[in-house]
Amino acid sequence: MLGFLQVANYRTEVWFQVFAKILVFAGIVLFWSVVGTGNTGQTYYQLIAYFLVANGARELIDALYGKFGSTIIDDIKDGKISSYLLQPTHTVIFMYFKHFGTRGVTIVFSILYIIVGIVLAPPTSLVAGLLFLVVVGSGAIICFSQSTIVGCGAFWMTEAKGIKNVVNHISKVFSGAMIPLTFFPIAYQTSVMLSPFASYAYLPATLMQTKTVDSFVFLQVGVSIGWAVILLFLSRLVWRKGVKRYEAIGI
Repeated sequence: MLGFLQVANYRTEVWFQVFAKILVFAGIVLFWSVVGTGNTGQTYYQLIAYFLVANGARELIDALYGKFGSTIIDDIKDGKISSYLLQPTHTVIFMYFKHFGTRGVTIVFSILYIIVGIVLAPPTSLVAGLLFLVVVGSGAIICFSQSTIVGCGAFWMTEAKGIKNVVNHISKVFSGAMIPLTFFPIAYQTSVMLSPFASYAYLPATLMQTKTVDSFVFLQVGVSIGWAVILLFLSRLVWRKGVKRYEAIGI
């Protein structure tokens, strides 16, 4: 709540954020409305709905810029986690919700994106709608784990934001929020669709337009849950090792 109020106090900045999000999304829709409708097999409204849901889901779980990773890096470099570690709470969860509150404007817009996308192209399968919620949840865990792992790089190096930027650029390409994964070469489509990044945007948006839930859809959802479990375990492991190093070098 404090984080949300802190951001809301800068009203001019909030309006600039709103304008920037509308401008960026308008550019994506304009581009794909010109070159994509004939190639994707989707109608104009389905195409717009795809990008609304894809970008809404990606921003909802903080996968657009991975700013939580930057928060961890800054707190480690500035020594702020020393006070967090002394508190009777889980340090990473505390930092996450501290960061979560500053994303109030983004969260509101992402939910609006998803709602408008669903209105433009309503889902025809109840099962797919339920799987959408599951994938958004697993995608949030994947993004949280990815940001934690990347942020923990600050325990071992003085400048970890370069790695964070590389990971963010990779996730932008392979999430399907800017380019639908069906545009990738056929030889790589399956592997890309089963990557953890597909849970950020492509899979949630596709589920909203899926007419029949086949075995491959269930496979994708299962893989998404599997990635969430694996990366969450790895993030906990990396964090514990990093904290030991942090205490050892006496920052």
